[in-house]
Amino acid sequence: MLTAGIAILAGVLLACVLPQPVDRWWIAWLPVCIYIAYFNPTRWRLVMLGGAAFLWASLFIHWQLDHRLPESWNNKRLVVVGEVLNIPRSNDYATRFELQLESLDQSPKRMPQTIRLSWRDAPQQLAAGQRWRLQVKLKRPHGMQNPGGFDYERWLFVRGIHATGYVLKSEQNQLLGINPWSLAALRQAVDNWLEFICADCAQRGLVSALAIGYRGHIQSGHNSLLQQTGTAHLIAISGLHIGIIASVFYALSSLLWKWRLHRWWRNRRQFAMSLAWLGGFGYSLLSGFELPAQRAMLMLTVLLVGLLLRQPFNLLHSIMLTMILVLLLNPLVVLSASFWLTFSALLIIALGVFLLPRNASRWQQLLTIQILFSILFVPLSIAIFDQVHSASLLANLVAVPLVSFIIVPLNFLLLALFWLPHNWLHTLYTWLDGMLGGLLAYLQWLQQIGLEAWRPGDIAGWKLMVLAGCLLLLLLPTASLLPRRWLLLFSLLLMLPQRQIGQGELEMTVLDVGMGTAIVMQTRNHSLVYDFGPGNDKGYSLGEWVVLPFMAHQKLPEPDRIIISHADQDHAGGFYRLAEQFSEVPVYSGTSAKIRDKFPALGQVRDCHQIPPWHWDGVLFEFLGRSPRATESDNNRSCVLKISAGQGSILIAGDIERRQEWRLLATAKSALAADVLVAPHHGSLTSSSALFINAVDAQQVIFTTGYANRWHFPRPAVVARYADTGATIHQTDRDGAISILCNAQGCQLESFRAQHPRLWY
Repeated sequence: MLTAGIAILAGVLLACVLPQPVDRWWIAWLPVCIYIAYFNPTRWRLVMLGGAAFLWASLFIHWQLDHRLPESWNNKRLVVVGEVLNIPRSNDYATRFELQLESLDQSPKRMPQTIRLSWRDAPQQLAAGQRWRLQVKLKRPHGMQNPGGFDYERWLFVRGIHATGYVLKSEQNQLLGINPWSLAALRQAVDNWLEFICADCAQRGLVSALAIGYRGHIQSGHNSLLQQTGTAHLIAISGLHIGIIASVFYALSSLLWKWRLHRWWRNRRQFAMSLAWLGGFGYSLLSGFELPAQRAMLMLTVLLVGLLLRQPFNLLHSIMLTMILVLLLNPLVVLSASFWLTFSALLIIALGVFLLPRNASRWQQLLTIQILFSILFVPLSIAIFDQVHSASLLANLVAVPLVSFIIVPLNFLLLALFWLPHNWLHTLYTWLDGMLGGLLAYLQWLQQIGLEAWRPGDIAGWKLMVLAGCLLLLLLPTASLLPRRWLLLFSLLLMLPQRQIGQGELEMTVLDVGMGTAIVMQTRNHSLVYDFGPGNDKGYSLGEWVVLPFMAHQKLPEPDRIIISHADQDHAGGFYRLAEQFSEVPVYSGTSAKIRDKFPALGQVRDCHQIPPWHWDGVLFEFLGRSPRATESDNNRSCVLKISAGQGSILIAGDIERRQEWRLLATAKSALAADVLVAPHHGSLTSSSALFINAVDAQQVIFTTGYANRWHFPRPAVVARYADTGATIHQTDRDGAISILCNAQGCQLESFRAQHPRLWY
């Protein structure tokens, strides 16, 4: 079982990490591989199992790709009919939900099955389980691709979402009814009841998350606290919670059998196991039966069936069998972080059982397993979350027993006791809320004493695999035969930074932030951020979601200077959530007065047009052009920054238009020449005049644009003008983040998507 599981996992992984799926005709060999693997128990069996798994995963990959929205349908007005699949999640600017399509006008050959929509000013009655007719604009699944950033495109691919878009204002938008048998409708009803009965609960979001798996009500500060302390896994309904509920049902059913049912159901063990399975299954359904719940139910089913059949229990084989079943149901789950977290946790528990003596107490078991988690999860935590949780051990020693053995059973019991008087339930939920509040206070205290998450920065995947192997060897009994101190030292050396920027060198990354601009520059000892991408004061912030994770990935705690080219939302909006954090950093802008008004937390904001050139570590930075007149547009007041490093130079033009381009040609024409140009105004027709293009004479041109944007930037005529000069064209929507290294050899460019090819691009 163990070798078969490894072979199947290897085959699925190979199919999912290839940059392109294999030709679909190869899938016809799937029955042949299965036949040989079953009837030929030789060394070829494992090869054939791996081959069958590879082809099985390829079948799922082709199905997903075939049902994506055709590219020619991007931004078209369409009328769809479908059922709301999940509880809608609302914020200050939109409501998001998923729709299972029933029909699509002018339907393509293969209609998308599931789409993700946002609806501004959505009606209050919008709820899960409802059927709607909606007029929408859709796009193919697309996500921003940045170092250290969240791969939204992969997330959509794994969840089987074939298009994203938004609902238009239209008289055709109409509620058609509700599916009374919908699981989503049941979860919505429970959420509405919790909102009524727990209206005064300070931790209402956590109550809903632990009851029905809906995390939309959790406060952003609480989410961050749980992630920073390594306890976020306890809020997701996972195998541990489902196992606890099954155990509670097992105990209750045993008592019930002794009390009443022993006359009708002779076998107490079978009765208890059956109700335990039903209890776990009911809790899984209530949580939405997401991937973690599916895996937990498979594990519970394997365990209970084995016990009913009186088969000898082997934890490792049960884990492997569960993994094989999970991969058969949906092999694409290997692309989700939860798959690796779940099975890594199960394997660590198996290791703990192996290391512990049989007479170990419950507290010894809990402490040992938590220590193993804290140590062995370090490489996985770096790979998935880009951080190490220093508070994890102390946090989970309290949180795991409190949440798993008290809060989760009590929360589930209260749902079953919905018929009790309102004042009784309100009192019980107040106790539950108090326990959750106490847990959060404890986690906050751990942070206050200095146990914050540590970000090691960019570490290569092979180093993390070696680190995991070293840590495992240190914990195994056979490690006594090895020099432990050298293993430990080697593990620590793997965490060191991979390279240092040299004197006179510049590393610059033009981040993929959709329809906007965000650029991070680094010299040997300094860093600078030019713009923070789109955002607003209602919580939408590409600065927080893209720029900050990239800076953490690069181990940049705080920039030395900040440039906000001008006050437009696609350049300055992402700074709303960061203004207080970076309030002490010097800020420069072409529209300094407006930036001060937007961000009162900032100190002095200086006019970039009045700043003289400066050097950092042998790299020259200079703002070009004189101060435009106060009557000029914000675009024309953009900061134009020239950077010279080694034998290369870069010009960042902001959103200037032709009028400002001509002024630059008149006052600073000789300084405009550059090897790399971040094109003005995203490639609009109002910018990039022929005279300006010729004066810059860039070999590489970068357009910061959003995928299938409504302005159709960059405009084809503008792209053609640059191409006619022989320049190589780059676009952030097509290439992802673009990294530039300027040194004595000139400037070299790399695009994130080209360096990290994936099936879902």
